[in-house]
Amino acid sequence: MPLSSTKTANTTNIASISQSKTQLNIVLLAAGKGLRFQQSCTDAKKTIQIKQLANLNGMPIIRHSINQLRPLTSENNIICNLYVALGANHQKISAELPEDVTPLLTKNFSLGMGHTIAESVTQIADKSSHILITLADQVAIETSHYQQLIDKSLVAPEKIIATFSENKMMAPAIFPKIYFTELAKLHGDKGAGALLKRNSNNVITHLCPKAEFDIDTWADLEHISLLMKHSEPCFSSKIELRQSKTE
Repeated sequence: MPLSSTKTANTTNIASISQSKTQLNIVLLAAGKGLRFQQSCTDAKKTIQIKQLANLNGMPIIRHSINQLRPLTSENNIICNLYVALGANHQKISAELPEDVTPLLTKNFSLGMGHTIAESVTQIADKSSHILITLADQVAIETSHYQQLIDKSLVAPEKIIATFSENKMMAPAIFPKIYFTELAKLHGDKGAGALLKRNSNNVITHLCPKAEFDIDTWADLEHISLLMKHSEPCFSSKIELRQSKTE
């Protein structure tokens, strides 16, 4: 057998073994108050909205993000559940969740994303070998990127698999169980970025330029909505996005 074929076969076998042992759960972070978004609504003389429920081309932001993740649950038998971490406005947002999506209520969401991640991981740690953490307002990320992260995790299950964008590692990212303790200690308004840096020698990244774009303001929502509506390529940089807003 040619050497390249042997390598392919070995990789396939490793992935198959890993798949049989993997229990991957997805946590979509949607617990924030979205105060900056609400202030931008006022500044733009728009009706103040809950960011997670703001209209993105005919559907709430939260439903769009869920729709990007749901195909993964049917295509990968290693995925146990898709969870949505909630906090502010949780009752209204819960009403928009499909029946096959499980809400995770976090108590200290107002203290920052770190607390939301910590509480979410603590709640599902016992039923997970790996956890994929992503953000509800990273609406430009497509299902294919999530699948590529999963594929890399199956080949290297002991590694953190993170997204690389804007010259840094970021969410979405898959964390194996050995990092759950560190995740459960996160606090404040920072996510897992510092954890990724500390463990950079054990991180595999996958490039996704679209990951750098999230919806912080009404202007972000309008611009991203327009690009997605016309199926245009996502902006090449945040600088380009800022320039386009001022033209």
